[in-house]
Amino acid sequence: MSVHQSSFRLMTFLLLILSMDSMKHKKYSASRSDQNKKSYPASASKSIKEQTEKPWIDKLLQCGYQNYSFTPEERSEGTLLMKMIEWPKPPSSAVPFRKSTNPAHVRFVILKSAKTFYVGDQLQVMLQMYDFEGHPKRYGGDYLQAWIHTPALKAGSAGTVIDHRNGIYRINFKLFWPGKVKVFVSLVHPSEGIQALIRLREERPERVYFQSTFKSEAVSETSACNLCLSQSQPLCNFTDPRTGEPWFCYQPKELPCSARVTHEMGGYQQDLLIGEEEHYFQSNVNIKKPISPKGRNYVIVNPSPTAGRSLGECVPGKPLLSPSGFYFQDKWMSANCNVRSFHSPANVTDCLRGKAVYILGDSTIHQWFEYLTRFARLNMLGLITQSAENNSLINSQFAEDAVNKIKMEYYPHGTPIRIIPILSQDLTFIANKLDDIKDENSTVVAFGIWSHFNSFPVETYIRRLQNIRRSILRLLGRSPDTVVVIKTANVQALPDDVSLYNSDWYSYQLDLVMRKMFEGINVAFVDAWEMTLAHYLPHKTHSEQIIIKNEVDVFLSYVCPL
Repeated sequence: MSVHQSSFRLMTFLLLILSMDSMKHKKYSASRSDQNKKSYPASASKSIKEQTEKPWIDKLLQCGYQNYSFTPEERSEGTLLMKMIEWPKPPSSAVPFRKSTNPAHVRFVILKSAKTFYVGDQLQVMLQMYDFEGHPKRYGGDYLQAWIHTPALKAGSAGTVIDHRNGIYRINFKLFWPGKVKVFVSLVHPSEGIQALIRLREERPERVYFQSTFKSEAVSETSACNLCLSQSQPLCNFTDPRTGEPWFCYQPKELPCSARVTHEMGGYQQDLLIGEEEHYFQSNVNIKKPISPKGRNYVIVNPSPTAGRSLGECVPGKPLLSPSGFYFQDKWMSANCNVRSFHSPANVTDCLRGKAVYILGDSTIHQWFEYLTRFARLNMLGLITQSAENNSLINSQFAEDAVNKIKMEYYPHGTPIRIIPILSQDLTFIANKLDDIKDENSTVVAFGIWSHFNSFPVETYIRRLQNIRRSILRLLGRSPDTVVVIKTANVQALPDDVSLYNSDWYSYQLDLVMRKMFEGINVAFVDAWEMTLAHYLPHKTHSEQIIIKNEVDVFLSYVCPL
């Protein structure tokens, strides 16, 4: 018997013991952290505040929030959120590459694979990480994604990953449908690679850079801009006066700051990795690398006479479950509520008749606007600009159906949005747009904001969401019938270079923060994270049409419950 086989047998024995005592271990979920379900204490202890609150504020001060005021509750919240997303570290800051996780040496095992499974049962998978030398790892921190799938039924669901912090991981699935259910596990990043991502996020927030054009008569200058901008030369301060969200550009040599005309993304900095870090970001080696099974990679699931789906209508305020749903015949079946199918333009028109719909955020939620306007055949009005990256429409846009009194508006979120040239006056912060919505009936708001914050310290994202949340509460206070829907982050393709700017791990951390911050508020969620992770199509920043249709169906189900 080989050492590898012996280790696996020993591992199986250990894992069965661990599964009985898993509540003693800190948990991490492929769809969200189990810590996300915990309630914050009424107040943090004085010692915790003294040790951790000041650095949270310090990071914001480094990024231009000098003239910002924070309530005691916001200070405490920021501290607790940063604590919530802390990630396990390797025992040494300098782990040789040969000692890092090698998914080619790892095999997952389906526990109790010989038992009879029924719809509604839990399925558990275990695995032990190994390094490139074939030795078992003794610490955690690897980032895994897992899902189950039945190709013949176009059915799929996401799994929950639990890190035991000793090189052993458990993955839980809920079996929602009968048939041959296959298990898929992927290493997104080794723990050592995540430490490099953390370093980049803290030390190199300018690695995605921006610029603005300044013009006055025949004179034109382009200047670098960013949030966390070095004060090596005089700055133009473009901090938003209403939200206090900072933004800076280097002052042009000839023109005044008031001559700013446009905002746009400049590009990506290169040569970011140091030492052995570059080895942790190799496509087909240790980025989104599938992990093979030891033995069967599937179970046969039998129908259950007691498994039923008696769900209520989709109404805001319900907490997100984990898993939040599953696909069956390419239709998303929510675990929270009965999702309607809007199969025809007439279905959409009937739902939106007489409503004002505001869609705010990045290009992933702009796909909703694009889908709805095309599918419902609304008349496009206003400014349309083509994106060089993905040919989607990204500037402020307007659509209407005068007969059915439907008004739909899209606004990209403000800086640090990565966008082709846009007039600086057209940069609209979500919080400001929410405050501008009048007290009117039949108002619907949907927003999504995450990807463009991936390269920045998490503290800046927390502050942006605090502003948005305040505006939502004000909006619901003056117009309680307003429906507010939040699109979560989604998984995406990760070539080695993309990981340094837009890793799923960055998105995952922001998504945990967002879910926690809007917990207990009368808003609804469209769980794009699980809806993209559980689908059989390849991961993409901008999801394919069938996924967008399912996301929009969930969105409209909150607007027009069954």
